[in-house]
Amino acid sequence: MKKKKLSKQQLREKQKIENKRFNRKLIISFSLLMVATVSVLSFYTYKCDTRFMYHKWAWYEKEIPGEWACTNDDDLQFHKSSKVAYKNKVYYFCSEECFDHLKEHFKEVAMVPDAFSGDSINKADALIGLKEKGKPELVYFKNKQTMNKYYEQRNK
Repeated sequence: MKKKKLSKQQLREKQKIENKRFNRKLIISFSLLMVATVSVLSFYTYKCDTRFMYHKWAWYEKEIPGEWACTNDDDLQFHKSSKVAYKNKVYYFCSEECFDHLKEHFKEVAMVPDAFSGDSINKADALIGLKEKGKPELVYFKNKQTMNKYYEQRNK
């Protein structure tokens, strides 16, 4: 069988169609590459902010590890806090100033009422939870039962 020869016009049309397909594929590939690059770089650049935002939502109604809290500020932290033993108890601080404040005002800072029962507890012995979903403020609980009752009452 003989192949049909294409005229110049038909050849140009065929090349135009092939070029359009190639350009479309190139633009889509480049766009996907750019979106992926921007996503990776933004999560890499803002990983602390992203993790902090995640913790504020995901840790609601759960016990928060002490190293993510500042005992003095009663706030969730961007980074892990420093672990310090003071008066035979372990406290977590975001800075040396917070630790100095605890040493100077121990009774006011270290002792806190249970968020549900109101009993006075030491922050080093307490369970830590978030006061509100999406907010960094912390509350302290005497035990798991008061923690569960607190969140049950808040979610009604």
